[in-house]
Amino acid sequence: MDIFTLGAVAVLGILLITTLPLYFAVRFLGGEASIFKVIAANIVVGVIYFFVPSLFAFVLLLFVYKMMFDLSWFGAFCAWIIQFIVGALLVFGAILFLPGISFPGLY
Repeated sequence: MDIFTLGAVAVLGILLITTLPLYFAVRFLGGEASIFKVIAANIVVGVIYFFVPSLFAFVLLLFVYKMMFDLSWFGAFCAWIIQFIVGALLVFGAILFLPGISFPGLY
């Protein structure tokens, strides 16, 4: 496998892993979610955060979640909070249980 193919597979794998917290959050809240919809939402939100100042970008993030996943404003906010919590749990779980991954200051 050449370096380009390996890089493309790695990027797709990372993209899939980073979408899981939002997917679980939206499904938990009863929204309409699929992996492809969540990937599209993450890409849209990433572009928004790149070009727009932070507070307005946060409101746009909630709007994107509201529209794409058929949630209320409160549901979109809860999805954002749950996404953060699930993501943090995944990261800390990976740090604790996967060999070779370390967290500076943990040991």
